Amino acid sequence: MAAERFYIYRCGKSDSCAVTAIKNDARLLRSLCPTNWQFWMQITRHQVEDGCSGFTFEAAIAEIKAKGYFLFTGSPKLLDSLAPIALGEGPSNV
Repeated sequence: MAAERFYIYRCGKSDSCAVTAIKNDARLLRSLCPTNWQFWMQITRHQVEDGCSGFTFEAAIAEIKAKGYFLFTGSPKLLDSLAPIALGEGPSNV
């Protein structure tokens, strides 16, 4: 079974985050983030324990299927221990 990829975005320097199943998904609206959505990291559902990042995959998958994204408050572990992707490695805004 192939791993499903998910993409976490952060709204500026806030703790507001979103997870999508499609990188740079257009349904992640700018109106949801007054600054810009910054690509934070790519994960699979098996890489992180549910809840450690600030969301559970069960809740996220239901919302992603319904509207293309799931908004959540990023945990300190998610926001403090990981650095965002460098600008030269790909697009950083949605």
